[in-house]
Amino acid sequence: MNKPGNGASGTAGRVDALVGGLDLDGATGDEVAAAAAELVALGREGVAHLVRGALWRGGPGREKAAALLGCLAGEAARWAAREIERQLDVRPLNPTEQVWASAVLRRLDEAASDQEPRAPQHALADDLLEDETELLLWREEFASLPHSEQQAVLAPILQDGDPALLRLLEVALSLQSPPVDGAIAAGLSRFATQEALPLLRELLRRPDAAVRKQARASLDALERQGVDARDLFVAVGESDEPVRGVFATVPEGDGRMAVLVARGSTAARIRLVAVVVDPVEAGIATVWGETGLTEADLQHRLSSYAGKLGQRLVRLDLNTAQALVAAAERYAIERGRTLPSDYLVWRRCIGRPKAPTRLPIVFGPVCSRCGARLRGGDILRGGVIAGRAALCARCGAEPVVCESCARPLDRHTDEVFAREGADGAKVEFICARCSQGRVSGAGR
Repeated sequence: MNKPGNGASGTAGRVDALVGGLDLDGATGDEVAAAAAELVALGREGVAHLVRGALWRGGPGREKAAALLGCLAGEAARWAAREIERQLDVRPLNPTEQVWASAVLRRLDEAASDQEPRAPQHALADDLLEDETELLLWREEFASLPHSEQQAVLAPILQDGDPALLRLLEVALSLQSPPVDGAIAAGLSRFATQEALPLLRELLRRPDAAVRKQARASLDALERQGVDARDLFVAVGESDEPVRGVFATVPEGDGRMAVLVARGSTAARIRLVAVVVDPVEAGIATVWGETGLTEADLQHRLSSYAGKLGQRLVRLDLNTAQALVAAAERYAIERGRTLPSDYLVWRRCIGRPKAPTRLPIVFGPVCSRCGARLRGGDILRGGVIAGRAALCARCGAEPVVCESCARPLDRHTDEVFAREGADGAKVEFICARCSQGRVSGAGR
């Protein structure tokens, strides 16, 4: 695609001057609309030149061009839509440009009010909104853009107001960038649906005061539009794909567990997400996932993952797995920890618990002897967690005996296992000879 004119003369120069003179930070909506009217007066070629400027990734006025395109209607909107489609035939689109162009085309088609809306020739691929791997690729490309380009990409998405595009905004929020957060916080006022509430919930928790203020303003705007905000703090929904397997590792001596959930409508298209929960420090330690797996791929991934950890995976009911992850998220937020950015992308695949359940571990464990709250350093210095019971480093250094044979044990030289007591209130130690596979939790 050719680079837009440099503003030397003629229609191209007049369009460039119009775009260059537009101050988006200080201009009112009426002033932007007046500038768009001047553009339309230049005719079809003027609109076409604006489109080329909006599609030129290196263009300094891309955000302004997007704002002007958002004001077009009728014949001018059809001119712009046809020029976008013509330009898109010239070169392949990356995911970021695909989203931007699709959103603009949808809005322009609606703005051409004297004809029935038509589906854009370059429709947004469903995979981009439903496939976490594709969403993460889009996020990488979006994150690589300068702030001005990011704002230009977000502008038509936010103007569109289509609830389906909230998935993209959710992914953009996972970057935790104040400029991006601020733009989305302001734009969510156009999404008059309860589906926007979980995103506002995320924004109301951001450390940037300006972002929180804008999120509150958008929340007020949605309520004025009739959105019931009582569900503001209800967690996001989950994928409607069938669950094909739920697994977990046995809690380690530091309390960590890996929770894995696999979903898929068919055996040839499965997605797998793994969340490592940390009940002592991070809440959620790490997250990863894959999409497009076959059943054979899934079994290989599960076997490989268990082998790397040196542990076996056990089946877990879905509600318990969801409750573990939800508790880990709450614990991270309570402690002021930043959630892994990928978690915000994969959270929908995991889902939320439907009923209360007893967790196999305790978040924020305390020593069963002295009552002190455990820290990460306790584990490094000899503290131990066994299911819902724990010992701090100081109490863990005291003499212990085997719960079965009463033989004194030295945790430094003997092979010693820790397990949760029958009542879940204390840590019991057992020697290797007496363990005989009866140890419910790992830990030396």
